[in-house]
Amino acid sequence: MINFEKLGAFYLGKNYDVENKSITDDIVLYDSKDLTTHAVCVGMTGSGKTGLCISLLEEAAIDNVPAIVIDPKGD
Repeated sequence: MINFEKLGAFYLGKNYDVENKSITDDIVLYDSKDLTTHAVCVGMTGSGKTGLCISLLEEAAIDNVPAIVIDPKGD
């Protein structure tokens, strides 16, 4: 088991194997040093944009990374 509960490593979930249509045990981590000053998340309806952004914001809050979030639709 990899220890991913450390500062600077954002846990985003597990990899999905498209061929076997199953979730693997490999975890997906995002290095906080790769964050930029601005971001945009685009995709089709139901593709997981909101879930991804919420996960990123929660992980950023855990690491005390400041964020300004604008949600014009109020979701």
